[in-house]
Parts: sequence; structure tokens; C-alpha cells
Amino acid sequence: MTPAELSHAVFADLPGERLVTLPAEVSSPGDLALRANLAIAQTLLFRSTAVEIELHGNARAVVRHAKLRGLICTVASPDPTRGATIELSGPFALFRRTLLYGRALAELVPLLAWCPRFRLRAECILGGRSVVVELGPRDPILPAHEPRRYDSVLEERFAREFRQLAPEWDVIREPEPVEAGEGLVFPDFALVRRCDGRRWLLEIVGFWTRRYLERKLARLRAARLPNLVLCIDEARNCGPEDLPRGARVVPFRRRIDPQAVLRVIAPGLTLP
Repeated sequence: MTPAELSHAVFADLPGERLVTLPAEVSSPGDLALRANLAIAQTLLFRSTAVEIELHGNARAVVRHAKLRGLICTVASPDPTRGATIELSGPFALFRRTLLYGRALAELVPLLAWCPRFRLRAECILGGRSVVVELGPRDPILPAHEPRRYDSVLEERFAREFRQLAPEWDVIREPEPVEAGEGLVFPDFALVRRCDGRRWLLEIVGFWTRRYLERKLARLRAARLPNLVLCIDEARNCGPEDLPRGARVVPFRRRIDPQAVLRVIAPGLTLP
């Protein structure tokens, strides 16, 4: 660099010297308001001591993010009609108020916008006093990118083919969580027959590590679900002693046969 270039750039890292450029796409006033609301909500969580989130629908994506980012949390489902309840420690409850932890907690907020119903309640320290901040589905915040509807092509194909085979059944992706001992189980699907309300929970046990499979089966056994259907990859080599008592099992290889599932949940039904 020349002396002139160095003199011009030597203080460029200071906030007052940073160059401001236009974004690639200029936000509309409405979009800018949503972004500002999201930033305010996230900033409040940076000063929280405890956060409680009640979720109904899309709970799995929020819980998965909390676990992956190492947030200190417990997940429970005291009332099945309310879905899942997540209790999290806030940055101000930690021995060190780390910026990294606060960012991970703030990243939960835009995910909530994709939950049909939710309630966030945070105890925060503002101006030296304790206040309660609440956020609900009617509060306008910028949502995160839409979560994937299905975790795999296998799930998507099964849902599509089952709806075509049995149009009188509703296929509900990621229904409400179910208590399993001290934790929760998030079934992949709920299959509900409209005419009589008959309801089955379906869990796909696909390609996973042995330890993951053992933990999943242990949680399913603890749940004691009488209306559970397990679709198990034949490559998993699960023995009868490994499976939850009373569970209906549909083996598959590469594709889940919707007719096989329907024969298990409605054995007297005549297939087209």
C-alpha cells in the first residue's frame, strides 16, 4: 500500500469511519418495520434472566435449534392441547453474560413466526428493574426462512402417496408432542380418519446411528402409546425386544408402502 492509502484506511475499522452502502434490495416500509420489531424483541432477550415459550405446531424446529445451539433449556408438555413448553435460561442468569449465548437465544424469535400459536414470556432486567416481556403470534416480527415441510424425500413421498390412497384420512405433519418419561417424543405424522376421529401416530425409524436408534426406541417405550405405528428400515435389524410394547410395525426398504400402513391401522378397510 502507498502511504496515502494507508493513511486513508488506518482508522477504517472505527464505527465513525465505516462506509455506508446501499443494500442490494431496498426494503419496503412494511418490511423495515418488521425488521425493526424483530431487532427490538431480540435485544430484549439479550437482557433476560428466564424465558418460557409455549408452542403449538412446528415445535420440533424450535426445540432442535435450542439443542443445536447449546441453550440451557428444558422441554415439557404438561398439557397435550398446549403443545410443548420450553423453559430457557437467559444471558443475565449465567455466571458470564456471554454475547454468543444471547445471539443463539435471539435466533429463536424469527422461528416462532412459523408456529400457528405460541406465547413467549421473558423476565428481563431493564434500567435496573425487572420487567416481563411477552410476544405472541399477532405481534408483527420478521419471520425466518420457512422451515422445510419434510425432513426427507422419504417422508414427503409417503405423505403424498397416503393422501392419494386414502383421501378420507388427514395426514398431519409433526403433530403435538407426546410425553415420554422425562422428555418428549415428536411423532413424524398423525393419521386421522375424518368420519370417526380414529387417530394413529406414525414414527419413521430410518437411517441413523445405533446409539440414536437405541435412545429413540427407549423414548417410544416410555411413551406407552397404544396407537403407535413404527415404520422401520429393514436395515436397522430391530428385534422384538427392542420395540415398544403393542406397537404396530411396518418394515420398509427405500419406500414406505402406504397400503401396508393402511392395513395396520384399518384392517377391515377395502383398498381401491
